[in-house]
Amino acid sequence: MKRKIYEELIKWKNTGMQKPIMIIGARQIGKTYIIKEFCQKEFQKSIYINLLDQQEIIRIFKQEISTEEKFNRMKIYLDVDIDIENTIIFFDEIQESEELISALKYFNENERPFKIISAGSLLGVKLKRMNSSFPVGKVKMLNMYPMDFEEFLMANENKNLIDEIYKNYKNNTPMDNVLHEKALNLYRLYLCVGGMPEAVKNLLENKKDILKFDKSIIEDIIQSYLDDMNRYVKNKNEAIKIEAIYKSIPAQLGNASNKFQFAKISKEARKREYETALEWLTSSTLVHKSTILNKVEIPPLRIYN
Repeated sequence: MKRKIYEELIKWKNTGMQKPIMIIGARQIGKTYIIKEFCQKEFQKSIYINLLDQQEIIRIFKQEISTEEKFNRMKIYLDVDIDIENTIIFFDEIQESEELISALKYFNENERPFKIISAGSLLGVKLKRMNSSFPVGKVKMLNMYPMDFEEFLMANENKNLIDEIYKNYKNNTPMDNVLHEKALNLYRLYLCVGGMPEAVKNLLENKKDILKFDKSIIEDIIQSYLDDMNRYVKNKNEAIKIEAIYKSIPAQLGNASNKFQFAKISKEARKREYETALEWLTSSTLVHKSTILNKVEIPPLRIYN
């Protein structure tokens, strides 16, 4: 499925790739898929390293040796002679190694034409809580999100409808009633399924019959998020608070005051006790803070500057 972030990756390639690029986004939004596709299509050679599966790489970068020696030992471990000129290296789940994140500075400043791309789940949380120094200014960072409605239409092969929507938007003219109803029906499907690629794929495989859609896909993704809340935290108490906030989001969205209220989490909840947990959620990109909505609607219609 086509993702708009691919165009950003092409821009990075065409501007020389001197800085390693880091893709930040929640789990299951399609980061690994689209980056692998980019690496395979755009480069002669690519190396994929998943730090969750290759813990030895993490141990190598923990060693008290130069980054050059760490890179050499990594090559020996992988049993590859890396052609730096023509090879892109993809470090997946990079949040597992603070030392490797810090080492991105080495790849940026090295005279050899390294091509490094990285991604990971909960990277936003990791970067805020790193004990090692983050290579500020040495890494290009891109945020990735679930599929938006345009990407949903792309997956449905509705290019002509996309063009029509853009044309009417640009000209500030209403859509034809028949086409507008078609767009609304697709948008209703999008609201039901969401923008997770696996969910969209399942809908298409079932010929857009929402009654045949496998709801367990969404349930499994949510459970993986809850699991992360227990894994990437300082302690169990923080995990409990993060989960409580997350589960309060539907009530928060329906709040008549149009504001986030800690009392919606529990009657005893206080800001000073939950603000760190809330920061964790926003950093994880599992939730997004909006300060420009005048009224909560689906879709958001009225905004102010």
